[in-house]
Amino acid sequence: MSGEFETSRRAAFVGRGRARRWLCAVVVVLALWLVVSWVVAFRLTRRRRPSFPEPFPAASSMTYESLRLTSRDGLGLGAWYVAGLDDAPAVLLLHGNGGSRWNCLGRAGMLTSVGYPVLMVSLRAHGDSAGDYNDIGYSARLDVVAAVEYLERRRPGKPIVILGTSLGGAAAVFASGELGHRVRGYILESPYRDLRTAVWNRLHDTLPPVLDRVAYAGLLAVSPLVIPHIDRISPWRAIGDMPGDTPVLILAGENDRRARPEEAAALYDRVRDHGRLVFFKGADHLHMLDRDPERYRREILAFLEPISGKAGLQARSSLIPGTPGPVP
Repeated sequence: MSGEFETSRRAAFVGRGRARRWLCAVVVVLALWLVVSWVVAFRLTRRRRPSFPEPFPAASSMTYESLRLTSRDGLGLGAWYVAGLDDAPAVLLLHGNGGSRWNCLGRAGMLTSVGYPVLMVSLRAHGDSAGDYNDIGYSARLDVVAAVEYLERRRPGKPIVILGTSLGGAAAVFASGELGHRVRGYILESPYRDLRTAVWNRLHDTLPPVLDRVAYAGLLAVSPLVIPHIDRISPWRAIGDMPGDTPVLILAGENDRRARPEEAAALYDRVRDHGRLVFFKGADHLHMLDRDPERYRREILAFLEPISGKAGLQARSSLIPGTPGPVP
């Protein structure tokens, strides 16, 4: 009898030991999952590379001024200004995530060739601008305000339009409530709906099934430690603060996997009364200009022309091939 009891006791002990080992293994795996998720989230919200010089391309035909702006929270921002005609609206160009004002040069050349002055700014944590924290456009709204204030001082009373790509478009939308009617129009290229959706799109596009959901759950779990205001990072919500009579042009690529067409459509639904949505067939993220340069140019210039309200600018219609086509 005592032998049977001893055997049972040993079996129970072995069972408890096995359960403890399994529990320890689960705890270790969970801890590693959270630590890796934190490391990834931390890196994604920090600048990709240290600050680096941004010389203006020597081959460019544009005559520029190199500037340093200062945001309200004290960060220095690198910028280039190219003058244009006095009666033309100034266009503030804002780059996408991981880029810098260098990425705005193609659009700047298109605009300056027909007389629009442009201001290109490297947003915080990008290019030669200060800052290490990158919350995908939310804090950069202060950089947008600083750039608009510079243009107001430089060209008092003259219209300002913002053209922002991806992160730059989000920063413009986040600033729009504060800026109100100080900005006369917004061009949003490849805008994302909100940060949660943007993260999911990238994970879903790069990781295999199941692993993408595991990684996404981990990033959401640690997000309060890295980016506690994640729910505020939603251009879809912020665009509702934009004045209801400010024109908005939204450009989206039909093949965009990072800021999907349905996200652009969701933003458009919020500004339907004063907005226009244009899809570019076959275009990926931020590749509308490359995919169909003539149509891109036509849409941008047609949007800008009525904002000027000047007969001199209206005469430039001869420079715009065709007229804006219907939204596909």
